[in-house]
Amino acid sequence: MAFTARVLTLVALMKIELPDHDVRLCDGGFVYWAGEKYDCIDDLFGTVSAAETFEEKTGDEAPGGKLTFLPPSSSAATALTDPSFQGARMRFWLGELDAATGSVTGTPELTADLAIDTATLKVAKGSRSVDIEFESAAKRLFMVMRGNALNDRFHQACYPGEKGMANATGMPRSTAWGAATPNS
Repeated sequence: MAFTARVLTLVALMKIELPDHDVRLCDGGFVYWAGEKYDCIDDLFGTVSAAETFEEKTGDEAPGGKLTFLPPSSSAATALTDPSFQGARMRFWLGELDAATGSVTGTPELTADLAIDTATLKVAKGSRSVDIEFESAAKRLFMVMRGNALNDRFHQACYPGEKGMANATGMPRSTAWGAATPNS
C-alpha cells in the first residue's frame, strides 16, 4: 500500500466468505474496492459492536480473536450460529481511501487471513448479540487429526442424524476427545 495524499484517510475492510453469502464490512459508511461495495452494516450480520484485540501468539498457540456483532433481527441472530459457517474464510485489510470518490486507492494491505471458529448467541432483555470467534488457519497445523472438532457440524459428519451436540452452545472452547494420539 503506497500512501499518495497529503492527508491520509485510512479504511479497515473485512470480508467473510460464507457458503451462500459474502459479508463485506468497513469501519464506517461505505466504500468501493475491486468492484465490490463494503458497507458498515450487513443484512445478516448487522454491524460490529466490539472487537477483541487480535494478538499474535507464540509456542503452540495460533493467532485468533473475537468480534461481537449486533444482528438486525432475531432470525438473523439465529442464522449467524449456522454450523456451516465454521471454517469460513475471514480476511482483513487496511487501505487508503480517496475521500472525493469514496473508493479505495491502490491495493490495501492484507493484515489477517483467518477462519470462523465458533459463534455464540447472547440474548438479554431488550438486546441480542453474537460473538464470532476466529482463528488463524495456522491452528490446523497443530492438530494431528485435521478437521476434528468438538462441535455439532463435525459430529454430524461422523454420525449423521445423531443430535447429541445440537444444543451444546455457550460452552467454552474444547478440544476433540477420543483415543490418544499415536506416537510418531
